[in-house]
Amino acid sequence: MYISKLKIENYRNFKEFEIELKPLTLIIGENNVGKSNLLDAIGLIFSQDVSFFKKRSLETSDINTDIVKSLKEQILDFSITPDEIEYPSIRVEATLKDWTPEQSSVIGDWMCAQSESGAFSEAKLTYNFSPISNFNSVEDVTEQRGFITKFIADKGKSVYESLGKNEKLNLINFPISKYYYGISGGEEGGSQASNYHLNQLKFELLDALRDAKRELSASSNGRLLFRVLNSKEEIEYQELKAELANLQSAIDNNQALQDIKAGISTQLDKISLETEDENNLVDFLFSMPNVSDLLKKLSLIYGSGATLIDYNGTGRNNLLFMSLMLSYLEDSNQSKKVYWRVVGIEEPEAHLHPNLQNHLAQNFENLMKDEKAEETRKDLQVIITSHSTHITTKIDFDNTVALYKEGNKVETHYVLGGFTSKKAKELKYLKKYFDAINTNMFYSRKILLVEGISEQLVIPALHKLHFRKTMEAKSICLINVNGLAFRNFLEIVKNGYFQKCLVLTDSDTGTKTENRADDLIKDYNDVSQIDVQKTTLSTFEKDLIEANKDGNGAKCLKLVIQKVRPNSGKVYVESLNDGDLIDVEAFFGLIEKHKSSFAYELMVTLDSGKHDDFVVPKYIIDGFDFLERPKSSTNA
Repeated sequence: MYISKLKIENYRNFKEFEIELKPLTLIIGENNVGKSNLLDAIGLIFSQDVSFFKKRSLETSDINTDIVKSLKEQILDFSITPDEIEYPSIRVEATLKDWTPEQSSVIGDWMCAQSESGAFSEAKLTYNFSPISNFNSVEDVTEQRGFITKFIADKGKSVYESLGKNEKLNLINFPISKYYYGISGGEEGGSQASNYHLNQLKFELLDALRDAKRELSASSNGRLLFRVLNSKEEIEYQELKAELANLQSAIDNNQALQDIKAGISTQLDKISLETEDENNLVDFLFSMPNVSDLLKKLSLIYGSGATLIDYNGTGRNNLLFMSLMLSYLEDSNQSKKVYWRVVGIEEPEAHLHPNLQNHLAQNFENLMKDEKAEETRKDLQVIITSHSTHITTKIDFDNTVALYKEGNKVETHYVLGGFTSKKAKELKYLKKYFDAINTNMFYSRKILLVEGISEQLVIPALHKLHFRKTMEAKSICLINVNGLAFRNFLEIVKNGYFQKCLVLTDSDTGTKTENRADDLIKDYNDVSQIDVQKTTLSTFEKDLIEANKDGNGAKCLKLVIQKVRPNSGKVYVESLNDGDLIDVEAFFGLIEKHKSSFAYELMVTLDSGKHDDFVVPKYIIDGFDFLERPKSSTNA
């Protein structure tokens, strides 16, 4: 069984959000896009952790800020009658699919969608946080407006009008104390889900701020190590208690303890009376600890040197922590197993170097395999959020979904979503060449595709020259497609990853591929998020030379050519008289077989900051301007 779809309304940064999920899902995207909030939303339904029980009663800060702001604006607008104002609800709906007969006994009351054969194919659980049934919204609006009226009367209208918009909104209270939560099963308006059945489903969250060292000690019930150890039946630990059976006699025979007992008895003789029924003898009674007490005395050590976890590095402890959790989840035959468990893992890459990240990611997929049945496990669902391009490349792209912002809304796109069987060639290419650099496109807001290493080196310097800001500051991911692979990446944008994407390509005039750029422009002209710009002359280098064949730009090129071609470059520069223009073909002939060296030296020279008047070719400026325009203006 797994959550196949999650809908979230008005929770934190999600106003209206929907995502398809798989038994193993990797969720990627830039910071603050809502990956952690998504996992917390799942916890509102499925977590049995005490901390999540408290979180289910939300605070005002948990409610979407736009929704809270809209409500307050309506209350301040006296032209809107109180009965027209609707107080928002927060809703999280999880759709479950593909359950086993055993699991159906738990979720039976929540089933809702039926196939043509009459069999149920979906079950739903919904968390709802809304005003209590006797909440009078008209009365609340009236009271709040009464306060505003009194404020104006007391302070004066001019004082009220002088307040900023946010200050006015802060005068209105959100009635969070009048809200309560409930979890229901089935279609909307279904009956309340029983705690008995909810307790058969578990949510485990390994949050990004986890304290690995703390969790590797079994000293309390909530620690991960204790939960792993305690997942076994007590009878499996009986032999440990047997080893303690002789401890009482050892205590009785211990000389130090006997001396202590004798000393206590002596003092009792002095201050108390001896009777026929009682004497003043004392003894020590060993209380046999129960299994859980024994387990709480355990902690892990790591490595051949048996190092205490307190002295391990953060990365090693985090790896040990992850291994402990994976071993816990991998045991599909736990004696205290639940019917189903969903695990959220935030940033598993924390404190791990790239090689360990790669190795860890590969093990996530192995975790989902049921070796006995040779199919995906149905008792476990794993949802991972990550910023690591290394982990992104090691988990099947079919299971990888990117979150990105479209205005104030969060959208989703599976990396390979929209590719049909007819696109097998493109799929093969992407799966092979999506490396740790190229997957960075899913952590950026804009994409710039270039043809080769020369553009990869020089374009960032030209961008900084034009905007006085780096491409990273503009959240632009630069991808070198190494030749003719533009379409493979453009199809991702066309299929639903609607981030702005610029292509800078050579026109290749007079070559076998001279129609390639025009074909790209034609084929993607109707996709507003894509812009294809081609060189005026045949190549990137020639356009650079043409734009800077005289003036200060020419001085820069003359410096560069003498570094790239110390002999022939110097001869060419010395052959030019004052006022002579650089000949594009002659200059290009000098660098044609040294393009990467030319690009590198030009990049270094421009980055020195001494050639700010170097001219950026027009087709590149047009492309930069496309990326700079708001999305709503891309078709202008």
